[in-house]
Amino acid sequence: MKQVSIIGIVFTIGVLICLKIFQDSIPRVNEPITNIFVFVGFVFVAIIYGMSRFRKK
Repeated sequence: MKQVSIIGIVFTIGVLICLKIFQDSIPRVNEPITNIFVFVGFVFVAIIYGMSRFRKK
């Protein structure tokens, strides 16, 4: 494996562990419009990331 992918995996696991630990202190979002904005933002960031990875190759 490449060094970058190992660092990415470790970082992702660390973020997931922190989210699990602080899950009770994170306020719940119950408004549907906010959930839609979060989903659209996630899709937008994923598309930009995919395009940048595609251009590098």
